[in-house]
Amino acid sequence: MSPIQVSIKDYKAIKSAEIDLNGITVISGINGSGKSSISKLLYYALKYANNYEIIVEKLLEQDLRPIDRLIHNTIMTFRRNEPQIWEIREYYNLANDSTDNLIKKSAYTTALQQIKELFQKFETEKNKKDIISISRIQNIIENSILDKKREKGIKSVDLIDAVIRKTNGLFEKADNYNTTRSYSLYKESINEAAEDDLKNIRITEYGVPFVGKDVSNVPILSYIQQVAYIDTPMIIGMNLYDRYHTIEYWKDLNDLLKIPASKSYSHTINKYIKSVIHGGTFLDDSISFNSMLKYKREDGLVIDLLDSATGIKSFSLLQTLLRNGILSENTMLIIDEPEAHLHPQWIVEYARIVIMLYKKLGTKFLIASHSTDFISAIKYISEKQKVNKSLSFYLAEEDSNKHFSYNYKSIGTDIEPIFASFNKSLDKIGEYGGWQ
Repeated sequence: MSPIQVSIKDYKAIKSAEIDLNGITVISGINGSGKSSISKLLYYALKYANNYEIIVEKLLEQDLRPIDRLIHNTIMTFRRNEPQIWEIREYYNLANDSTDNLIKKSAYTTALQQIKELFQKFETEKNKKDIISISRIQNIIENSILDKKREKGIKSVDLIDAVIRKTNGLFEKADNYNTTRSYSLYKESINEAAEDDLKNIRITEYGVPFVGKDVSNVPILSYIQQVAYIDTPMIIGMNLYDRYHTIEYWKDLNDLLKIPASKSYSHTINKYIKSVIHGGTFLDDSISFNSMLKYKREDGLVIDLLDSATGIKSFSLLQTLLRNGILSENTMLIIDEPEAHLHPQWIVEYARIVIMLYKKLGTKFLIASHSTDFISAIKYISEKQKVNKSLSFYLAEEDSNKHFSYNYKSIGTDIEPIFASFNKSLDKIGEYGGWQ
């Protein structure tokens, strides 16, 4: 039994796919056959199973937004009362800056307690202007946070107490989610990220499902504990700081690339990558990712990676992930069309690096490819390196009963069916070139 088994039915362009992930898995097929859909689906399934707390953090942040608005409204409304307002502001900032839920919960509760005391003071003083402002905030609490109609005679301090109870309840719910790892929340997050429903998908690790109809709680994974997805080397240079347009897996990869270099990475593989790119290496810069990497050529010339050839960017991604300690036996690297932008010779070199990373580090790969050079190189280099037992190819074939719908067929290490599919291009050349 393969450690990870993926079963897909009627998902986007995929009619059916039964894919075993164990070592190096290569999927091939024409454009629009669902290769990227498989890659993204698997990426999000593995990412969220290994980082379930990210899902909970997003949900908690969303649930806390009305309470954030309440505190912010109070700060802006009563700015003239500087001593206490400044204290509320400090706790509010602490709540938003901290990544520790215990600290966040305490900071929110303290800020709300301070607001309660402030309102008690104003209601005692009975200043008309303050009372009107408090009444407005009461409406905000009732409509946006507690979702209830105003009870006649209810005091603002009682409403703040209700908000404190609700806030504590939100943190308790988050703790419960992190403990039980509810599948419904996990499924909802993947559905949103992959933009489709998981109803006909089942993914198992060592026979235990973590995606599927019969899953109630998401198990902690063992075989794959970290995942990265590369669909373009042009991530180097993209504006990843526009929160309205950033693709999630681009941002995730960007975060991985910014991790400081490890001391224990494989210098042998690093040296080989340097030899491929004419002795060049990549230099770190701590400013930001867009200027974090520079390419130093063997003649000493230093070039910003933004201005480097796209092929060099492709190798820089692998080298940086290697040096950062990301690539290990517990990592799966998903790569979409690695041959894009590469010279034919470098396609073969890239394939060799993939084999080296698997053989020496145990890094797992899921690769979508159109290239006969890449596919041939993966097959024959893996045979020479005696890792071909961990290599498998899958080919997408159009369903005979439905256009634009594809079945993924396991072909083991026999790449002839892939070549037969690709060779249709030669027929087209003959047809359009008149030599048929």
